[in-house]
Amino acid sequence: MGMTNDEQQFEGLIEGVLANGYAICDNFLEPNEVRNLLDIFSERYDAGKFKEAGIGKQSEVHKASLIRGDEILWLETDSINSAERVLLDKNLAFVKYLNKTCYLGIVDTEIHFAKYDIGKFYRRHRDTFQAQKGRILSVIYYLNTNWIPANGGNLIIYTQENNVEKMITIAPLAGRLVCFESEKLDHEVTEAFAERFSVTGWFLNK
Repeated sequence: MGMTNDEQQFEGLIEGVLANGYAICDNFLEPNEVRNLLDIFSERYDAGKFKEAGIGKQSEVHKASLIRGDEILWLETDSINSAERVLLDKNLAFVKYLNKTCYLGIVDTEIHFAKYDIGKFYRRHRDTFQAQKGRILSVIYYLNTNWIPANGGNLIIYTQENNVEKMITIAPLAGRLVCFESEKLDHEVTEAFAERFSVTGWFLNK
């Protein structure tokens, strides 16, 4: 029996991560799924649910606006909201496929909405801290419809090729999923010149 469309997408992501440390899958979220997520995103933002993000493990977060400027809302993995449920179920399906095919031993996930207002950014960093081990893969789902280059807000991933650093520039286009190795790759978000919406998550092995 052939692979499903989801499995084909998962395989492409795995191949990219194995070859380059990162992978991109366009149209991972369908347009109606993006719209539904943006609706609940806006509803929760307008209700004041988002908080200014910080640096460090969650129990010792301190605000660092010179490093990052996004506002976030952690998602409950048992959410019954239909839009969030679609995303969480796709996220979980990817985890299960990774565990089945790559034996990664993923035991938990973290995931949050993230909004960058105009002029905000996130300087070069890595998604692991000395006090917070266990993040093995980072995933980012983008929700920005009609995004154009002038809007900025690109994800930059830094890789090494023959001991020479390369900058991979990835636009935050609606429906796009980016996946990369949390412990190995530095990355940043360049200044946004329009409101920028995404969902960021991590797969943990302890």
